Amino acid sequence: MARGFSYAPGASAEVEEAAAPGLTKERIQELGGSRNALVREAVATRDDCPFGLMVTLAHDHAVPVRAAMAANPKVLHSILDYLSHDRQVAVLCAVAGNPSTGQEILEALAAHRKGEVRDAAAAALDARAEQADTADHTPELRDRVFEESQARRAALLAQSAETGLEAAADDAMAAVEPQEADPLPARPTRSAPVRGFRPPVEA
Repeated sequence: MARGFSYAPGASAEVEEAAAPGLTKERIQELGGSRNALVREAVATRDDCPFGLMVTLAHDHAVPVRAAMAANPKVLHSILDYLSHDRQVAVLCAVAGNPSTGQEILEALAAHRKGEVRDAAAAALDARAEQADTADHTPELRDRVFEESQARRAALLAQSAETGLEAAADDAMAAVEPQEADPLPARPTRSAPVRGFRPPVEA
């Protein structure tokens, strides 16, 4: 009998249990520590996999377990970032195919030295671009456009208000007419008497 087959029947039951809904957190944790990689792989696909166990399975020595964790849509972003540096193509392609993978990670994978990884990342980027074009678009895109529109509107309003204030100041300055200064009083002149002249004496 081949080594490892002695627990095959029990392992099959555990694999089914690991994929079954309604498990408690404690039981999921126990199954996540199974010696059977198939059980751990099934646990890694669960959307209710505990966060701490996600970290453990992301470091699993079995490639299929890490790939299952990389494909889980509920996986933490930090774990996706970690798995995007995995050496195994299967794991990297799973990261590229995960709808939760961020744009920056996909762009980095699109420049990977492995052709399979580049193709998977490029396909994901193309699919997202098509969705953004056909959907007028996704809520994220619509929200971003709205925010940018609001920012431009606020800038235009601020510029308009500033221009209006300047125009009002110019009008106010133009409306103020300079007052003419009162003329200076005439300075009296004194004529000097002519030497030798005597005014006539009335009789």
